[in-house]
Amino acid sequence: MNDSQSQQNASQDDSYVNNYQPPQVSADLASPVPVVADSAVADSSMQSKNDSQSLEEQNVFFLLGVDKGDPQEKESFLDELQQVIWEDFLESDVKLLITQEEAKQLDELTQKTGVAEDEKQESIVVFLEKIIPDLEEIMLEKAVELKGDMFKERILGLKEFYASDADKLAAVNKAEELMKQNLWLDSATVLNQLQ
Repeated sequence: MNDSQSQQNASQDDSYVNNYQPPQVSADLASPVPVVADSAVADSSMQSKNDSQSLEEQNVFFLLGVDKGDPQEKESFLDELQQVIWEDFLESDVKLLITQEEAKQLDELTQKTGVAEDEKQESIVVFLEKIIPDLEEIMLEKAVELKGDMFKERILGLKEFYASDADKLAAVNKAEELMKQNLWLDSATVLNQLQ
């Protein structure tokens, strides 16, 4: 595969992240997708108690510098993240994991009318769990990937924001280097000190 194909595939993989907008708190958010655990994206324990550097162990709110936010807004944000992950899975991944016959059955479930959206989603999850044994693991991996992508977007945004402030830009660049070394906790800590 040549470099332009690799870049095109990478940009397609990141499309749901690039198009994702954090929620404006809404009471009408869709119910959370049952197969994506909140712990994949946010840990209920305080970040400072966790010394692990792995991305999987990082609290998404700490990574994004909003760990002191309103609990209800955080819950809404997690619900929306789960929905984004689920929709991306259905659009991008599921057809690669199932047969044509199973795809027809899935299409029938997704196009079913007269059923509440949460019931429809639940029946899709039950169906897919039967034919994709590692569905939950796949969804957790997608959640971790999204968490990393959002953190990378934060770094890019801060580089742009602090472009004319050499000291703060140096801190953002340091955080980026730490991230590249998979020192996610240290990287987020550096960024959070800028606030």
